[in-house]
Amino acid sequence: MIDIILLAMVAVFVVTRLYFIFGTNAESKGPRVVVKRIEKLPRDMTPEQMQKLAAVQEVLEKTMCANENCLPEGRVHNALARIENFDADSFLIGASKVFEIILQAFNDGNIETIRHLLSKKIYDAFNQAIRARQKNHQTSEVEFICFEKSEVKDVRFLKNSVRIIVEFVTQQINILRGADGKVITGDENFVQKITDVWTFERALHAKENNWILVSTKKNA
Repeated sequence: MIDIILLAMVAVFVVTRLYFIFGTNAESKGPRVVVKRIEKLPRDMTPEQMQKLAAVQEVLEKTMCANENCLPEGRVHNALARIENFDADSFLIGASKVFEIILQAFNDGNIETIRHLLSKKIYDAFNQAIRARQKNHQTSEVEFICFEKSEVKDVRFLKNSVRIIVEFVTQQINILRGADGKVITGDENFVQKITDVWTFERALHAKENNWILVSTKKNA
């Protein structure tokens, strides 16, 4: 039985490999690989056979996931399905809207209007940055153009909460002006492509989807 399963895994590898060669990802315009796990195993498998099967699976995944477009199928999806009172599509729509709101409020210096959306750590960091601008009599301007992508990249379960890591790829025009109104950084005619990775958190068994922003970082 174990030999049959291993042969099946090799067959899956060959088919998926052909998809890697000929398949395309409409978003990235590059090859896209989906690694499929064998979820249902025969009941008569011994621990030794299961260990061998897991080892073969790991080798195949490492071989297939040698490129940035590899997606371990179902891992993020299954994690999201474990969250109570949660809809992934609605979450991404809301998260994208919150991204715009926070971005604009931060650049306008209206930090208090978004305080309920931020963790204390993020609020303090944003507030410090705004005060530094005000101290130097600088003004920040942002023109949000569009989202190129909003995607859940990871899900992490803590003791009493859950965190969802979202990657936002956007087009923006950002300008920083000095006290005299002259541009310090940025260009009114240059649209930047910016990748932000934000982490949202809420109580694990919350009845309402009251997510707060707990981490931000930019990717090159």
